[in-house]
Amino acid sequence: ETLSNRYPFTCYKQVFVDETEEDYKSYSTMSILSTNLLHSAAIIDQTYTTRKVMAQAVAEQFFGCFISMQNWSDMWLPKSISQYLCGLYSRKCFGNNEYREWIQSLLLEVVKYEEQFGGIILDPSQAPTLLPVTINNPQPSQKSVENVFYFPIQNLHTMSPKYIEVLHKKALLVMRMLEHRIGQELLLQVFNKQLSLAVNASQQKIGSGLWGHMLISTNVFTKAI
Repeated sequence: ETLSNRYPFTCYKQVFVDETEEDYKSYSTMSILSTNLLHSAAIIDQTYTTRKVMAQAVAEQFFGCFISMQNWSDMWLPKSISQYLCGLYSRKCFGNNEYREWIQSLLLEVVKYEEQFGGIILDPSQAPTLLPVTINNPQPSQKSVENVFYFPIQNLHTMSPKYIEVLHKKALLVMRMLEHRIGQELLLQVFNKQLSLAVNASQQKIGSGLWGHMLISTNVFTKAI
């Protein structure tokens, strides 16, 4: 209902597996979920967690499986879009108070991590934009941002698992900032445009040169915004 495009694949299956490392993992046309998410109708509290995880798995079918990241540095983008769509479902299903409490908990966790270890850069392939010249900041620094972490942040394989976890949470908060800046309707139009281009590209032959629309990058998304 949120997106104007149909499900991009021909089928979708959810497989529940015992003792999985993560609660869910999304693949094209299929999601693997933990059996710990299953519960009886008498257990109400588990409903919030289970439905959020299942909604996130479905959202990643669109952004994550069908439309994938172009480079490792763009991994925040499909994750943030799928989390944003999952959040819209959660707000509709559980109410605005539950949704705002969830966002507040993410914000506090991101702030705590950055205050303790350092700021998280969503796209490490390019330097952050310098602040505009103001009275409080008359001469912005031209030197590159130093890495304050003990591991390189330019490659996914060298990042700390905790860093990646908090990066995904910060990515969702950034997507919400875009929503407040341009509005939910325009933001969803950008998502639908990317999906329409990807669907059209998936129906073309490999030599058509349109398969690049099935990849999303920070630069492409910024231009679309």
